[in-house]
Amino acid sequence: MHSYSPRTVLCGLACLVALAGGVAKAAHADAPPVDPKAKQLLDEVIKAYKGLTSYADQGKFVLNISENGKSKNQSSPLRLTFTRPNKLDFDAGLVRMVSDGKTITSSVEPLKQYRSTDAPAAITFETFRQGPAGSVVFGGPTGPPMLILLNLLLGEDPVKLIEELDGTLKVGPERKDGLSLLLDRKEGPDFELFIDPGTKLLSKINLVIAPEILAKTAVGGSKVTIDQFGWDAGTVSTKAPDADAFVFTPPADFKKVGSFESAGVEDPSESLQKYVGKPSPDFTLTVLDGDKTRTVSKADLAGKVVLLDFWATWCPPCIKALPELQQMIEGYAKDNKDVVIVALNQDEEPRELPELRKLIEKTLEEKKVVLTGTKVGLIAVDPTQVIGNAFSVQSIPTLFILDGKGIVQAAYVGQQTGGTLSKDIDALLAGKSLLKDKADAAATKKD
Repeated sequence: MHSYSPRTVLCGLACLVALAGGVAKAAHADAPPVDPKAKQLLDEVIKAYKGLTSYADQGKFVLNISENGKSKNQSSPLRLTFTRPNKLDFDAGLVRMVSDGKTITSSVEPLKQYRSTDAPAAITFETFRQGPAGSVVFGGPTGPPMLILLNLLLGEDPVKLIEELDGTLKVGPERKDGLSLLLDRKEGPDFELFIDPGTKLLSKINLVIAPEILAKTAVGGSKVTIDQFGWDAGTVSTKAPDADAFVFTPPADFKKVGSFESAGVEDPSESLQKYVGKPSPDFTLTVLDGDKTRTVSKADLAGKVVLLDFWATWCPPCIKALPELQQMIEGYAKDNKDVVIVALNQDEEPRELPELRKLIEKTLEEKKVVLTGTKVGLIAVDPTQVIGNAFSVQSIPTLFILDGKGIVQAAYVGQQTGGTLSKDIDALLAGKSLLKDKADAAATKKD
């Protein structure tokens, strides 16, 4: 299995879920009654979880797909250790939450911060909804599987999940590795719950994506199949963990804070604001130049306004934004402006440069997008995420705007309009400071 960065995993999965949720399946005019065998199996699962004193898994969120016969595997941690009533260690990679029964601590890796408060008398489902854990876990594709698992462990009435998730419960297809339940939903992906026949605990929760949805994610008619898309429990234990299992030791470079609110945990773009107003990290671009490559350093771009657009071929919002990027490139090139717009590709596969070049060129050709051919537009590759990591990019698209001195003037996460980006660039070309404009606007709003 190849190692993928958390931002690649989360963006790729979020894109698929967004597409899956956006296309309705055939409506269930009159939902059939719950299959008695399915209801009995669900009751056995609920009883198994309710009877636990301790629970621990080595969970992860997994995306294993095949595109034209070639496997692409991604994963990110989603581990849980829990002892009733209020001891907990929940590790979601970017965010971790630990309770030793007296103190509960949340830490956010991108911010290098942690916060501690008094532990609740009992860990409940609502404990996970609050703070940065709630933002990370329930704000993306990990939400539905965690909603199911945590309700089974902590919810007062897990059966209500069927109603909340708007689906019909059925016995799943026969499998060699155990039993399964299928939540057949009216819209969006179905959920298949894999059940260990001995313990009646869940081993996997898969999101089942309809073929027509997969076709929308494929580039150029590629054949895409999903082997696994969802939560995998890994090794599950119901034995009481060691005494030190719930001890939080902050990393040396983490800072204790009183609140995450000012750090903007809810908004990924806020974590990038530490770069705004400061010289950008140094970088050297590997630029595609015809059938060759050349390097362009930050120093080579001195005196120019630079837009860095972190994107990937598998990210629909990134692809959707490319035509506007092309329009900007053409406009600034026509007016002979001192602007460089870099489409900085973040695909991790294929690793080989010739194959990666083919993938990028094929994607742009199929979308009828031209980004090169002028002094303004560049296509660069960053398959090992050296530059992405230097800029703390956690999801894509992410964009940075640098002034002629290499100072970061703006940072955005998510698809932006060409009008928004052009407005920023034009202001810098006119000698204005985006930092000053934003400060003045904030002061005016405060008054």
